[in-house]
Order: sequence, then structure tokens, then C-alpha cells
Amino acid sequence: MKKGIIIFFVFVGIGVLLWLKFWFVSPHKSDYSGPVTANDPLPKPLISEMEDYVKKVMKENNIPGLAMVFVKGDEVVYSKGLGVRDFSTKNPVTTETLFGIGSATKPITAIAIASMVDSGVFDWTTKITEILPSFALSNKDLTEKLTIEDTLCMCTGVPRRMEEISVRYAEMSAEDIIESLKKIPLVNTYGTTYNYSSRMISVGGYITSIAAGGAYGNLAEDYQTMMEELIFDPLEMTVSTFSIDEAVASSNYAVPHYSSLSGLQALSPEIEGIFTPIAPAGALWSNVEDMSKFVIMLLKKGVSYGGEEIVSSKNLAYLWKPRIKADEKISYGLGWNIENYHGLNVYFHPGGTVGFASELVIIPDLDIGFVLLTNQLDQVTPIGRLATYRLLEMLTGSKQVYDRQVGKTARNIDFQLLQLKLLTKRKVNPKKIEPFLGHYHNDMLGEIELVIHDDNTLWVDFGEYESSVRPFIFRDDQLIFFESVFVGKTLTLRIQPNGGKTIQWSGDEAPYIFTD
Repeated sequence: MKKGIIIFFVFVGIGVLLWLKFWFVSPHKSDYSGPVTANDPLPKPLISEMEDYVKKVMKENNIPGLAMVFVKGDEVVYSKGLGVRDFSTKNPVTTETLFGIGSATKPITAIAIASMVDSGVFDWTTKITEILPSFALSNKDLTEKLTIEDTLCMCTGVPRRMEEISVRYAEMSAEDIIESLKKIPLVNTYGTTYNYSSRMISVGGYITSIAAGGAYGNLAEDYQTMMEELIFDPLEMTVSTFSIDEAVASSNYAVPHYSSLSGLQALSPEIEGIFTPIAPAGALWSNVEDMSKFVIMLLKKGVSYGGEEIVSSKNLAYLWKPRIKADEKISYGLGWNIENYHGLNVYFHPGGTVGFASELVIIPDLDIGFVLLTNQLDQVTPIGRLATYRLLEMLTGSKQVYDRQVGKTARNIDFQLLQLKLLTKRKVNPKKIEPFLGHYHNDMLGEIELVIHDDNTLWVDFGEYESSVRPFIFRDDQLIFFESVFVGKTLTLRIQPNGGKTIQWSGDEAPYIFTD
């Protein structure tokens, strides 16, 4: 009873402290209030205020570094690196620094696919099975129905299921991503519900590379070759790469950082290999110099700075046509998010990897483009989203409220994380956990091992990396991922009547059962 009372008052005290923290930390108000019209140059005070705003957010959230660029028409009006590539080396971020751009790769792949439609290689209604007869979903009728357009719409019912890629990425190929669709149950109804799926956009990229002359069995290389020929070479995006080795060899790359429950952690760039099997959806490394060339092409309605047509204005507009509602404010087109913000049409795609985040924003109504790349993933206070909405607030002259909303959400999440810390133990009782140590198997996720370290902390070993798990204070058989990309996912340990051991992992869409 006494212990319960103490815990109650600890929670109350923490709640009060958090309330005070966020109540007295006011949102950052920018003096420039706009609005900006289509004929105006991008105002220097707006750019200056944006830089100040980003610096404040960086300082508050311990963000190592970022680079951002503003484009007006066919001109780069601001391009700068801020902060450092890595806290340990203190090497500064420059406009040439390479970052993983994550899902901002998706709209680039979409442009390549649209370019192939322009070339007459296929059209938007071409069936996937016409290009790859062996393609199959778990639903035969839908398999025969899906078209090139469907690979980009986030509306097929193919779920995210990122655990399967995150755990087995080192052994997965581009072909494995396509083959995996045969086993994954679909969700919701085709064409009616938004289901974010990196797998399907990856299929779109890989299928397009086959149509371009590539071969099944060599899809990863053929896709990269296609992207170089269709996008990177004509736009002179000379350093953009899908190769982690090439990015690291450049000597000017940002070190990824993950914002965990115990603080900021620098990561090995190799962990970004999680996204290699889904390269068309999230594996590109780039810098703001290269990305500005891509943005200029989009603002020029598909024509590069040098005058070469990369994609027709017709098919660019086709990509930017809303297809399905993602939420109350945002729709999804083909590889692009679409929002009407106070009368302003905005086409964008954020990106997030293990240790990077990005923002790609196009505002044709004002002939403005914006890119922000950073080497910290923070899902609580995402600096890219904060910067994008501060920009939109100033451009439209609307109230500066987005960071207040994020602050409120951050307060709630911080409280939940503190609860999680109080309800879990950092260390385990070796005697209680010993029966469950060892190797486990799941047909979808492969092999894992439950291991205990010398300091009595518990870890799940995936082969390429480990993630820590903590037991709940009242349940030694209930574990939770604490400091990894799986944070918040739970594991339940069981000894079955036949003496066998199982681990049930709570997945995004369905649980996974591991057996020993």
C-alpha cells in the first residue's frame, strides 16, 4: 500500500514539473508575419527569421546539424549548413554534406516513373503483371488489377510491415521485397483507405527498371542505373547515391543520430542499410546542393535549369493530383503529400530513417521550394515539420501556432516516456530470465537471440545489431523495447505446456510469434 502511494505521488510530481516546463517555455514567435505574394521575391527578413527559428529549435532539442536551402523560381536564394556532422569530431555541416533523405526518395522515384510514362514505355494504367508476370499479392484478384499508378498511391491495402525489413534487411534483396507481397495479408479496401507502404513504392521503382531494360535478379543495380540516367545525370546531381559506402567515402557525410529515451546516440552509418532493400522508397543519400537542382526542375514544371525536360508538365500535374485522404488536412497523390494550407497548394514529402530526417517542400503558387536535411531523427519534435509550418505561417500571414501544438504533443509524450521509465527496470534478474535466453525463429522475421549482458541488461540480438529491452516492474515475462527503432513494442515470454518457449512480439499490424 505504502509503495503504491509513493508511486502515485511520484507521478503527480512529474506531471506538475512537466506542466510547468511547457507552460513557461513559450513558442518561438517570428517577427516577420507576411503574407508573400507570387510576384514578390522571397523576403530576406523571412529567410533570416527562418534561420533564427531553426537555430533555436536545434539548441532546445540538442540537434547536431542540418542543412537547408530555399529556391525561388530557378534561383537558389539561400543555402547553408548549420551545426556539426558529429558531436565527437565537431566537423561542420556544409551545403555539400551528405545526409540520408529517407522517404523524400519517394517523390524522386515517382518523377522517374512519370518520365517513363512520357517516354511511352508504359502508361499509368499498364498492369504490373504485364511487366512482371510473376508478380503476386496475397489476393489473386487484386494482383491482376494493380497498375503502375497503384504502386505510388498508398491505396492498395498493402500494409507498412516495417519490422520484417528492419530485422532482416541484411539478407533481403530487391527481389525479396517483391516476393514478400505474396505472404502479407492486405488491410482495408483497395482504393478507399490510406495505407502507407514503402514496399509498394519500391515495387514501382523496381518494376520500372525492368521496363527500362533491367532484369529480375539484378533489380537493385538496374534501379540505381535507371535513376542515374533519368534523374541524377541530366540534373547534374553529382553526389546523390544509394550506396552507404560511397557516402562514407566522400568524407563529407553526416553521422546519423537517434534520439533515444536515454539521450542522443550517434550511430554507425551502416545501420541505414535497413532501407537498402526498399531503395526506391527511402535509401537515397543527398545534399542540399543536389536537392536544389531537383527542386528547380519541379518549379520549372519538369524542365531542368539547363533546359532539358525531365518530366512533362502534364505528368507532373498528374502526380500532384490528390488521390486519397491521409488525414483531415493532407491527401496523398502519387508519391507526394498534398495540402492546401490557408489557400496555398503545397506538395511535400518528409523523410525519416534511423538517424536522419528530411523535408522536401514545393509551393508552385509562390514559385518557392524548400529542403531541410538533418542528422537526427526526433519523432516528438521533428525540426523539419516545425520549419515547414513556420515557413507556411509566414508566407501566408497566418497565426504561428504549429510549434505550440507540437509542444503540447511533446509534453504528453514526455509524460508517457517518464511513466515507461518508472514502470520498467533497467536490469533483469538473471535467474528469472535465464530459462528464456537463447535463439528463436519466426518465418517472417527470421532469427533473433535473447541475450543478457554482464551488467544484467537484456537485449534482442538481430545479427546485425542489438536492441535493449526492459522488463516491467510487476511482470518479468513482459518486456518492452526501450532504446531502438522498435521503441514501445512489447515482448511477452511464455513457456508452453510441452516445455517449448515462445516470444510474442507486438507488431504494427499484427503480432509475431517466435519459437525456440
